[in-house]
Amino acid sequence: MGVPGILVGCAAAALLARGVLAGAPEGAVAGKPARAGQHDVLFVANVVDGTITLIDTQSLERLGALNAIPDGKTPQDPAQAAIYPGLLAARGPIYAYGVKVAPDGSRVYVSRGHLGDVVAIELATGKILWRFQTNSRRADHTALSPDGSRLFVSAIAANEVQVLDTQSGKLAGSFVAGTRPHVLSFTPDGKHVYNGSLGIASPELPGSRSGPKQLTVADAKTLEVVRILPFERGVRPFAFTPNGSLLYVQFSDGDGFSEVNPVTGAILRTKRLPVVGTPSTDPNEAPHHGIAVSMDGKTICDAAKLYDYIALVDRASFETLATIAVPGGLPIEAENSSDGRYCFVANRNGNTVSVISYESRREVRRIPAGVGPHELTEASVPEAILRAGGFLK
Repeated sequence: MGVPGILVGCAAAALLARGVLAGAPEGAVAGKPARAGQHDVLFVANVVDGTITLIDTQSLERLGALNAIPDGKTPQDPAQAAIYPGLLAARGPIYAYGVKVAPDGSRVYVSRGHLGDVVAIELATGKILWRFQTNSRRADHTALSPDGSRLFVSAIAANEVQVLDTQSGKLAGSFVAGTRPHVLSFTPDGKHVYNGSLGIASPELPGSRSGPKQLTVADAKTLEVVRILPFERGVRPFAFTPNGSLLYVQFSDGDGFSEVNPVTGAILRTKRLPVVGTPSTDPNEAPHHGIAVSMDGKTICDAAKLYDYIALVDRASFETLATIAVPGGLPIEAENSSDGRYCFVANRNGNTVSVISYESRREVRRIPAGVGPHELTEASVPEAILRAGGFLK
């Protein structure tokens, strides 16, 4: 692989024997209560069954699931429907992929993978309010503007980011990205949006070619591309420090992550993490996929997708603080809790969400999700909406 691991074979087994990769859940720790009349809720998009799992982030209890495909598993767009059998054969079902929630908690926005569209669903009723067909064979990751007025969607097969007005569901603009645009994130100040591209030929597009592997940086208001940061490898998930001064990026073919200057693109440091079992030999694979920087900026939470563990790393020293095993889990996305206590990690093959305590450096709960959990987001939701939707008794 491009970045060698530091643990293989017997060394990894020794780690397991000493309990360094121990991952048995324990009881949740008490936390601060949510605001009166509100619940802090984690929304988890499940790609295979097309549901959104709701989890109360204070009690760590599963509240239920929202159907993200109430209109069925067949694309509504005739052109998309024509190519849909081929997409299923090539990649399997990809329904609920990206998920974001309106600031008032009333709507859930879902990019629906191989249906090629994005929908707004009213949380209280489960009804689709609008549907937008992207110009891509797959609607990929999403990002919501801080004021909730615009939703950014990676049109992965069209090599652009499409921007939707969240009230009308109409196209508000777009900007050109690298080849196969993937993860999206706003800077902490909300002024710019970053998009990472995989740069590889699309398995959904016969004859497609590899292209730029880059971070495309656009002005969040004008959508003008203000800078392009090229890399040698495909850009996977990334996370900013709380003040936006540094960026931590996972790359294709990388056993860990790199610290990157978000203005120049310079790689400042690289953290290599353990390889457990057989390393990947595919240069387009993502051994690590899912990363978060704790809200106090001290700790990095890294999902080692291919190696079934979650690592906590001290941001200042790059020392590994803990590695937490998730056997058979395929941990694939990471998200902080709004109160800063937890790193939530979606386990794609395990159909669960791991709750990692930054303080105790342990997995304090493993919560059932739907089939194939992927993108996660937390939102504050009025109790009345949750009751109307049947998520609270």
